[in-house]
Amino acid sequence: MDDGLLPAVQRYLSNRITRLHAAGPMLILSGEYGLLDPSDPIPWYDHLLQPSETQAMATKVASQLREKGIQAIEFHTADPSTTAPVRPYAQVMRAACKAADVRLEIVLLASDEP
Repeated sequence: MDDGLLPAVQRYLSNRITRLHAAGPMLILSGEYGLLDPSDPIPWYDHLLQPSETQAMATKVASQLREKGIQAIEFHTADPSTTAPVRPYAQVMRAACKAADVRLEIVLLASDEP
């Protein structure tokens, strides 16, 4: 574990994030910080978004979407109906996009894709 700051794309050890980053522009939805650009420096943290935090995080993410001028977004995720830890993240994206009038497309990952 590195206690210093690392770009978000390096902080999250995920083949999915690495692959999506290589494919083009992207943002990372953090349970701690909301939307992050891949180059945003962040410290190590261990926080999984909890259902009780979704309303506040959705408000934050809606504001971030407006600030960035985003009109449409693809959200790549495991199936929230079968993967409990991702449910709050999907709820945040649905609520934030609705509040910010952003078109949301949810792209479900294959079940064997991390």
